[in-house]
Amino acid sequence: MDFIISKYITQMLNNLINKYDAVLLCNAVREGKLGRVLSKLTGSKQTKIADSWRHIKKPPTNWYDIPAVNEHWNLLISGRADIDYNEYISRKYFSDRKDMKALSLGCGTGHRELRWAGLGNFEKIDAYDLSINRIEYAKKKAEEAGYENIINYQVGDIYGLEKLDNQYDVILMEQSLHHFSPLRNILLKMDNFLKPHGFAVINEFVGPTRFQWTDRQLDIINGLLSVLPVKYKKKLSGGIKNRVYRPSKLNLILSDPSEAVESSNIIPLLKDVFNVMEIKEYGGTILMMLLSEIGHNFLSGDKETRDLLDLCFNVEDVLIKHKEIQSDFVVAVCRKE
Repeated sequence: MDFIISKYITQMLNNLINKYDAVLLCNAVREGKLGRVLSKLTGSKQTKIADSWRHIKKPPTNWYDIPAVNEHWNLLISGRADIDYNEYISRKYFSDRKDMKALSLGCGTGHRELRWAGLGNFEKIDAYDLSINRIEYAKKKAEEAGYENIINYQVGDIYGLEKLDNQYDVILMEQSLHHFSPLRNILLKMDNFLKPHGFAVINEFVGPTRFQWTDRQLDIINGLLSVLPVKYKKKLSGGIKNRVYRPSKLNLILSDPSEAVESSNIIPLLKDVFNVMEIKEYGGTILMMLLSEIGHNFLSGDKETRDLLDLCFNVEDVLIKHKEIQSDFVVAVCRKE
C-alpha cells in the first residue's frame, strides 16, 4: 500500500520529487557529501551549470571509459571497431578538404577538437566552453600536441556569440547540444553561423528530457544489473550498485539546470532546421545507466568481462533493432539548406 501511495503521489507531481531523493540524500550523508548537496539549493542557474562542469579529470567509472564500449560504438557507426565516428565522417564528407573552418560549442577539456585536428581537414577550429579550468587544460593539451595554431580555445558560450554569420564550414556539437535551450533558437543561430552548404556534426544524447527514463528502460537495466556478479557492481565510492532509479526533476535541476533540458526534441528539431544527411544510432539506452558508477570494473579485456559486456551489448542492440526501446545516443551529419 505504501508503494502504491508513493507512486501515486509521484505521478501527481509529474516526478518533480520522488522517494528516491531520500535514498540519494542518505547516500550523500554516508559518503560525506552532504555539504555538496546543500550547496545545490543556493546559487544562480549559471553558477550551478559552471560548477557541474568545473572538473578536469574523473575516475573511469562511466560507460565511455570502457575500451570495449568505444569499440562497440565504432562498429555501430562505421562498421569497424578501429574506425571512430570522426574518421568515418572525415572520410565520407570531408575527404577532399584541408582548409575548413569549424566552430565547436561546449568543447569541455578539448579532446574531441584534438581528434578533429589530427584528421587534417581543418585550418582553424574555434572552440568555446563555460569552464575556465577546462579551457586552460585544453590549451595546454593543444600545445603539447602541436595544434595550438589550429585550435583556438576560448571561454564563452553560444548565447553570447554574435556576428559570426556565414563564417564556418562545420559546426561541431558533441555532447553539448542537450544542455542548450531554447533549442530551436540555438539551432537557427547555428544555421546562420554556417556558410552555404556547411555541415553540422552532432554527437548527442537524444533520450528522455531530464533523464526521465521509461519504465521499460528501467526494467531492462535493473534486470541486467541483477545478473551481474557482485564484483562487477562495486562502486569506487563504496557499496554495491543494486538498482537504477528515475531521477526526480527537482534533483536534476538542482544538480545542473542545463542537463538534458530539451534532449528529446533534438532529432525532430534537427530535421526541421537542417537537411539531415545521416543519423547513426549507437545505443546507450541501457548501457549508460547500467555501467554508470561501475565502469571501472569493466576495463579488463579478460574473457569473463568481455562475455558480460557482450551480453549487455546484445540485449541493447536487439531491443533497439526491434524498436522495443529507442537509441538514446546518435551521431548525425546535417547540412545547411
